[in-house]
Amino acid sequence: MRVFLRKKFLLLREAKIPPSPALQKGRVSFFKNRWLSLSKPGKLRGIYFFQFPKTRRLGKIIIIGLYLLLLSSETFAQFSIEHAQTHLVDNVYLLNANLNYGLTDVAIEAMQNGVPLTLVLTIKLEQIRQYFWDKEITTLKQRYELQYYALRRQYVLKYLNTGIQEIFSSLHDALTRLGSLTEFPLIDQYLIKYNTVNYRVYLQTHLDIESLPVPLRPIAYLSSQWRLSSNWYLCPLQP
Repeated sequence: MRVFLRKKFLLLREAKIPPSPALQKGRVSFFKNRWLSLSKPGKLRGIYFFQFPKTRRLGKIIIIGLYLLLLSSETFAQFSIEHAQTHLVDNVYLLNANLNYGLTDVAIEAMQNGVPLTLVLTIKLEQIRQYFWDKEITTLKQRYELQYYALRRQYVLKYLNTGIQEIFSSLHDALTRLGSLTEFPLIDQYLIKYNTVNYRVYLQTHLDIESLPVPLRPIAYLSSQWRLSSNWYLCPLQP
């Protein structure tokens, strides 16, 4: 891809571009797919000229990524696991948990520009041993994809392990649903020796950078705004 980039710190009137509300809110704006403004609230970072012959979408992803990297020094949110517990129902241990997915403004901006976000919930079950390292019994990974469709103004949450999809009208509703793990089947009772051995359940969730578009990955690895993950949460396996 040949991308011709030349930075021009010009006033809007000099560039003959009509004022845009996007510059007041702080976002990426394209003008006739050639002029691009990068800005923060109340600040105009500059006017850029780009030419995208046949790979316009790839170029836009790169430019959006560069813009998001400019915000990497700002305050960012984080993921956390608030509570988790297990209980036994019909010879199966079930897991309930409350998670907080605090997406950063950078991640939300990228999603609203068409970049899907993949979130991974890792669940480990380990046997507690007194004189040796704890023994790993099983590890489960639940993968979710959150994507925004601008034309429909809808957020689609896809459970990648099963292919099931849910549609939400707001990001808040989608994250609330994502953060509620209810009656998740963990392990069959007959596969463990609960009467003689104790077990622990570990949970951790993170944003999967490797699932981002290839041009955006290097930028995401360099920016703390993209390295979103929770600490490991520990809860005992109990009936």
